[in-house]
Amino acid sequence: MPETVLDQVLIDLKETATEHYPAAGELRNLRVVGHAPKPDHFIYDLCADFAGGVERVAVKVYRMGKNSTQAKAMAAQENSNLQFVHEMPARKKVDGIPRPLGDFTRLGAVVTAKIAGLPLQAMVMKAALLPGYAADNVAAAARRAGTWLRGFHKATAHPQQPLDSGALISQLEELCSRCRKQGLDEASAKMVLNAAQRVQSGIKKPLPHSAVLGEFTPLNVIISEDRVGFADLSRMQRQNVSLEDVALFVASVEALEKYPFCNREITREAQHSFLDAYGITPAESALLPVLKTKALLGMFAHGRPTGENGERKRVMWANIMRRFIRQAAERTLEPMAA
Repeated sequence: MPETVLDQVLIDLKETATEHYPAAGELRNLRVVGHAPKPDHFIYDLCADFAGGVERVAVKVYRMGKNSTQAKAMAAQENSNLQFVHEMPARKKVDGIPRPLGDFTRLGAVVTAKIAGLPLQAMVMKAALLPGYAADNVAAAARRAGTWLRGFHKATAHPQQPLDSGALISQLEELCSRCRKQGLDEASAKMVLNAAQRVQSGIKKPLPHSAVLGEFTPLNVIISEDRVGFADLSRMQRQNVSLEDVALFVASVEALEKYPFCNREITREAQHSFLDAYGITPAESALLPVLKTKALLGMFAHGRPTGENGERKRVMWANIMRRFIRQAAERTLEPMAA
């Protein structure tokens, strides 16, 4: 099915490519130059050769399986989110979001112009593995990511609202329950919930709300010389607590410590540089560690695949995440930028 969908996408793009790139001239060739399988979709990298130059295209094909309706619904949601961002008023323009190249919802696919650059996670890995690659590069990239995210949240801002403490505690309780099945000890779960109760009870001021990307992680943040890019809008919510994106980012950076060569010094510098550029209020600073812990619990609850060598990897992942969550809970009352 993915090949069939891709063939249809290629046929359609050959007919419409000059409309999407009017200044590039005649389309001479359209090539598939790479692909990557993901749990619920495939990513194909295309190269469009025009008379006036080369353009890169990204094709995301959701796995159909036995439920093509669900794949089409997911594609429709992501395409709608892309349209939402690109149709915002000029004064709220957000750079770095890929431009959709038509509506391929009927095929369960999303087709966009490809954002060139290096994932921030790859930069962290290079800093950890290559002594000659300055950690300052990671800090600078993290600052740019923080500035970009703040701009996105301002562009999509909604009126501030009080924290829904009951909903937050319920979410944490549910996640702790799921994580216990993955091996989270009772002491860590209680520590998380008690710390969250203490923090949320002291937050009286309303919090910023905006569109929330839902996948703002170092793997999805693309850094180039002239801009920051973000390509995965599949889980974007039109309105939620803006701090959710911030918390997911710092949690994902911290989770990179699962690699033995990626030490706390590198991840801490990336976190602090990001937070400094984003800029958070005292109330947000108090709540952020709680939301970061929630993000780590979500990663733990999601687990790891259990295919070949899956059991060994699952046990290793559980051990690592238990340590992360205990450490996060112990730091919950400390400001993230301290």
